[in-house]
Amino acid sequence: MPRAYCFIGPSLPGAAGLTEGSPVRLLPPVAAGDLLRLDVRAGDTVGIVDGYFHQSGSVRHKEILHLLDQGVRVMGAASMGALRAVELEPFGMEGLGQVHAAYKAGLLEADDEVTLLHATAEEDYRAVSEPLVCMRATFAEAVRHGVCDAATAARLVEVFARRPFGLRSYAALRQAGAEAGMTPAAARSLQRYCVAHRQDPKSEDALLLLSRLGGSPDARRPVPRTGRPVTHRTSFLYAWQLAARHGDARHGALGLLRAVQLFAEDYPAHHRLMTLRTLASRCAGEHGAEVPEDRETECAVRHGAHAGLYGWPLREERLGFLDGWTASAERELPLPERLALFLVRSSRTSLRVPWDEMALSVLDDGTVRAGAREVVERAWKANDACGLGAPHRRIENLSRGKVTELLADRWRTPPDELELAALDRGFASLDQAVVAARPFYLLARYDPDAARLGPLTPDGGPGA
Repeated sequence: MPRAYCFIGPSLPGAAGLTEGSPVRLLPPVAAGDLLRLDVRAGDTVGIVDGYFHQSGSVRHKEILHLLDQGVRVMGAASMGALRAVELEPFGMEGLGQVHAAYKAGLLEADDEVTLLHATAEEDYRAVSEPLVCMRATFAEAVRHGVCDAATAARLVEVFARRPFGLRSYAALRQAGAEAGMTPAAARSLQRYCVAHRQDPKSEDALLLLSRLGGSPDARRPVPRTGRPVTHRTSFLYAWQLAARHGDARHGALGLLRAVQLFAEDYPAHHRLMTLRTLASRCAGEHGAEVPEDRETECAVRHGAHAGLYGWPLREERLGFLDGWTASAERELPLPERLALFLVRSSRTSLRVPWDEMALSVLDDGTVRAGAREVVERAWKANDACGLGAPHRRIENLSRGKVTELLADRWRTPPDELELAALDRGFASLDQAVVAARPFYLLARYDPDAARLGPLTPDGGPGA
């Protein structure tokens, strides 16, 4: 059954109590990466009301576009949701409510119209300041009831618009009224009216969105988006997805994978097989054929030609570029084998294959995962014991030369072939391998046996 989520906070304090029994799952205000962590599939609906922008990165447009590409309906209202909906409506995001309509019509332009200071989630996001969009609506009601005239209301909006959003409140209206040319009595009268008759289009829009999300599954069915541009999975989106799914190097699965890449002696064989199988599978998929296990390398090499990396049929005189991708001893190998080495080492970038994402399957084996976790934990204990992390002893400041010397020793590779060795282990470059190895340097340098992992089978499991 389709699921519905809503990121909400200060626009509607007490939302949890208002939606008891609703199928909508409420989540805190959205921040960068949150949408990529959602367990969603085609047919689900995500609503965005509130979002962070100061204390953490704001939700990225690319995250929303990625959800839309997955067939997820994304709706926005009231605050951050209204802003993103106006920006992304041409791509399929849906906006609703008064605030969204005002932005769409150009009546509102500044992002901080909907911004406010608020308390923590534990205090139910209690407001500490007043959003300017709510002040506009309240002043408009005051004009309608004859408490002030339209020109005065417009001047007050100008005064508050010049103030930082955290200093906007009805408590400050007397001072703002003086700046707007109001008499003290008129300012006091307007202040009393605003406190007693506060308008809140943000909360009204938030309720509207919750009502729409809590409707029948048919009401939440995604709208077809034929003709909408496809969102390209750029390197930035790929990196954000990995970070959202797998945490940091110290605690996440990506850190465990780095330990396996660095310290499992037969990881290059695993990476080679995974790469060639992937390329052979792509070739078969494009041509509707099966790939026999004994012909995976041949099919992968053909796929390289289909992808335009080199011509077909193969001609030695046209493949001089292979010298840059092979060690001197490898240049005597048969041409298909040299092309296989080239594909293993280059296709991460030349064919945009997401290796890290695929390689994480090596951790599906419990023995491999447990061994990698032990190496990671020992490495960070060694770092903590030596005070790495202090401003003057940061891990990233470890000498590149020392790290490459360690890698050459551990991989039993000549220094001038380290770049190729790093590619054989699934790294995009030697520089990436150096960055990955720095947290493990102390352990591997002074307790090398503790930084060893058992052999892997070709499918990524432990050896016999």
